[in-house]
Amino acid sequence: MNLLHSEWIKLLSTRTTWVMIGVGLLCEGLFAGLLTGLASFNDIGKVTELITGLGLLMTLMLVLGVLIITTEFRHGTTGSTFLVTPRRWPVMLAKLGACLLIGVVAGLLFVLVNGGLALSIYSGRGGTLPPSSEIVDVYLGVVVSFALLAAFGLGIGAIVRNQVGAIITLLAWGFVVENLLFAFVPSVGRFAPVHAQDGLFGLTTKHLLSPAAGAATLVAWTAALAVVGAVLAARRDVS
Repeated sequence: MNLLHSEWIKLLSTRTTWVMIGVGLLCEGLFAGLLTGLASFNDIGKVTELITGLGLLMTLMLVLGVLIITTEFRHGTTGSTFLVTPRRWPVMLAKLGACLLIGVVAGLLFVLVNGGLALSIYSGRGGTLPPSSEIVDVYLGVVVSFALLAAFGLGIGAIVRNQVGAIITLLAWGFVVENLLFAFVPSVGRFAPVHAQDGLFGLTTKHLLSPAAGAATLVAWTAALAVVGAVLAARRDVS
């Protein structure tokens, strides 16, 4: 718990954390306000269409997870961190816990901004909101996915270690490789992380997994990367 508290304070006291979340929420507020304020009712039929701008914050959560571990490698503080706590597994578990917590916080802030703007503006214009159960399911999926994405980024960062390399790897996979995989082999691509997350949100694109299956797949990916990253962090030499 002391390690978790230390990692949490370290994360909260870093300006980068709040700049990334703040920029993401600001853009989300603009997207949500413009969409629901200007779009035709015919263009908005489901709650998943009200969470526009989500992709930016998801990307920032991945990058934030990468930064939590790679910043230490970049600045050479891993040596002192592991010197204070020679058993590296607890350190990695504490970082994982901090990732999950900041993901939940960011997810709840997203729900607050998106719900406060998109839903209120849409209903104020006379639009019919989706059933409350559907809204809760989608927003719950957002919070869960944000937490998992931050942990996912941590795993990638622990494996790659190089900060720029880890971020480029994530972006190349998410925006290029996985989209090509889903386009040409959807039966396989739907089990990849990004499209598993789309299934978690309840998107109705053909070939996507169900919300439950998407959640289970994303959890499996995150757990696997976290374990591999922790094992490598425990075995590798650090400077």
